[in-house]
Parts: sequence; C-alpha cells; structure tokens
Amino acid sequence: MKYSIILTLLSLVFSELKVGDPAPTFYIRTLEEKNFFMSDTLKHDKPIILSFFATWCVPCREEIPVLDSVRQEFPDMKFYLVDVSGLNTNRKAMIEDSLQVANMISYLKVDMLVLMDLYGKTAQKYAVKELPTLIVIDPEGKISYVHTGYKKGDENGLISILNGYVNEKK
Repeated sequence: MKYSIILTLLSLVFSELKVGDPAPTFYIRTLEEKNFFMSDTLKHDKPIILSFFATWCVPCREEIPVLDSVRQEFPDMKFYLVDVSGLNTNRKAMIEDSLQVANMISYLKVDMLVLMDLYGKTAQKYAVKELPTLIVIDPEGKISYVHTGYKKGDENGLISILNGYVNEKK
C-alpha cells in the first residue's frame, strides 16, 4: 500500500501535460500588477494562446514579435506572454526582473498582456521544461497544441490550428 501511494505521487509529479488534457487554472499577477485568473478567461469560450518565455531566452525574443503579428490576424483569440522566473539553468536559478521584462516588451514593440510567473509555478503546472513553450487551449478549455523552441516558420503550425477554430465558427 505504502509503495503504491509513493508510485502514484511520483507519477503525478512526473506526468506530462498532453493534448486533450484540461488546461490547468492559475492565479497570477500581470506586469502591470493586476490580478489574472485563468479560470475567468476559460469562461469566455475562446481559444487561448500562452507563450512561456524569459528575457534571457534568445529564441523567445525571436518568437514574441511573430506571435504579436499572429495575434493581430486573430483578434478574437486571447494571447498571453508568461514570463517565467526561477527556472534553473546550469544549476543557477534565473530570476526575472519586472523592469527588465517591461524594457524587453517595449523594445520588441509588442502589445500582449504579460503575466509574471514569479516562482515558476504556472510553468510547472503546464509542464514547461524548455523556453519558449507555446500552448493553445481550445474553446472548451482543453490543451490542443504544445510546441517547444522556436525557429522561423514554426508559427505556421500555430496559424493552422487557429485557422481551424475560425473555420469551425463558420
């Protein structure tokens, strides 16, 4: 009995978030220090796009302006940048500074709401192990797409998924 409980707990800890899984809810503060509740956002029955990033992540800096362009093509969908702090790289916790995040967003000239994952708890709920990580949540609140890393052209997969939602509405 004791071993089965331990194994169950270990499987929960090491489980991966998969396409089709319900999107985890969370509470977080925005870069502007406002409250954000994912549970409220899920009630709108619209696709949600989360991009987990950090200021020190070079591919993230490349992906974010592209995401902003995609966001402009799909104004009925909700796009959020999730700045992840506390990730370990080379045994050192990388702490994100809100001023540094604000400066980067300003420099990139993007207009998306930035959520501040100060302790990496939201990234943990979404099983983020690499940055950037892009997650699409369908209108029913289920994970429909997960992509890690970024190289030019990766946005085409996202656009294809989002076009599917537009075509469903017709």
